[in-house]
Amino acid sequence: MVQSPPHRASAPAATGLRYYVDSRSGDDSATGLSSHAAWRTLEQVNSVVFKPGDSLLFRRGSTYQGVLKPRGSGTAGNPIVIGAYGTGDRPAISGGGARAAVFLHNVEGWEIRELDVSNPGPRDATARAGIYVLLEDYGIGRHYVVDDVVVHDVAGPDALKADLENSGGIVFKAAGSEVATGFDGIQVSHCTVSDVDNIGIGTLSQWNRHELFSAGTNHFVPITNVRIFRNELSGLGGDGILVQNGMDSLTENNKVDGFGLRTAESRAGILASNSIRPIVQCNEITGGCATPPSFALSVDSGNSGLVYQHNYSHDNDGPFILFCAIPGSHTDGATVRYNISQNDKDLLLGDFEIPVVANGCANAIRNVKFYNNVIHSPAADVIVGSRGDHTPIAFTNNIFSGRAEGSAINDAVGVYDHNLYHNVAVPPHHANPVVADPEFVNPENLLGFRLKSDSPAIGAGLAIHDDGDRDIHGTPIPRDTPPNIGATS
Repeated sequence: MVQSPPHRASAPAATGLRYYVDSRSGDDSATGLSSHAAWRTLEQVNSVVFKPGDSLLFRRGSTYQGVLKPRGSGTAGNPIVIGAYGTGDRPAISGGGARAAVFLHNVEGWEIRELDVSNPGPRDATARAGIYVLLEDYGIGRHYVVDDVVVHDVAGPDALKADLENSGGIVFKAAGSEVATGFDGIQVSHCTVSDVDNIGIGTLSQWNRHELFSAGTNHFVPITNVRIFRNELSGLGGDGILVQNGMDSLTENNKVDGFGLRTAESRAGILASNSIRPIVQCNEITGGCATPPSFALSVDSGNSGLVYQHNYSHDNDGPFILFCAIPGSHTDGATVRYNISQNDKDLLLGDFEIPVVANGCANAIRNVKFYNNVIHSPAADVIVGSRGDHTPIAFTNNIFSGRAEGSAINDAVGVYDHNLYHNVAVPPHHANPVVADPEFVNPENLLGFRLKSDSPAIGAGLAIHDDGDRDIHGTPIPRDTPPNIGATS
């Protein structure tokens, strides 16, 4: 996959006071201003109003039961930084089933680093989060960084809508109804999130109603400058990574392994919802659940100008991608390109077939381009399908590879041109088909989907304007010859 340059944000040099906390030998009556005069408890920390440039450092090897709910705000140029000092294991904060283990409420300008955060409890109706950033009738909150944090064991209900109490590992939410509220500047990076319910990492907003999402509440307030990258997520009850209400968000170089494991509704490994020009790229998604069907990617409600590119989805028990807008919403403009789906499954629920690539829900999704992808599913009965009279998807330069005894494409409305079909029956309305073995090098891993030198897919594609310039491996797409069919140049 195309890889972005390595990047690890570093905390700005502190310009304020540096506070120390030590659960083993600290003393709440001390000043907290040195490691030898450290505080002891979260209660003491929560009683202080921190100022821009302050640092709050927890001793490595220490453990804290309860909620870290600090007060005060920093700025983008002078944030308040939570981190660690000393040697040993990460400082551990366990919420014990509270609303959140780390709770930032109506504050801004915070960075959280190097912690171990958990919030165990029964799987009941109680909403819980590991790290919860909640703005209520606040206005625009600026500058939030969660970097190099471990979040695990967060039990909560399966409640996703923004007007509900939401659970998750790392959750940002804009709420209220009086003051237009949103975020500007969210970074979640280099984190490990495991065994959490509802959402692994996500943004949610109750300020979400606009032309493409008339079912929403309040008016639309975008969440801007969202970057979610180089995180590893596993054992997820619901969605892996969700960006709702984003504008020009970027979700890249993450790995999601195991999602939709404890849910009553279909979920996704990674998705954007109700967002403007979101980009989801260079991610690896695996371990999706079959019941209810979970999808590696979902083209969801209220999006405009969405791009899913250079992602590697494999060995999910559910399908690769769903195109679905709920009642009271539409999506306009989605590009799905240079992705590889390997061994993702179709599903039969009673007599209802859900294909590996599924088009169809309550409302249409307009202006969808699906090109230069590989759908390699040796166990699937149905590779692509469309429910009813939905707006057609334009399928170009894709490789569809099915099971040895033959797979089907059940899509009467899609527009197909210059695709390659291997062990897949070609419907008569498909234009310029190539029926052949694509001659992959070894279709057992990402690199194995490169084409052998004699592949019939080489140079057999149709040139596409504004194609992103690079294939799934970062190789430039040639301009002096016709492009390949598939995800590699």
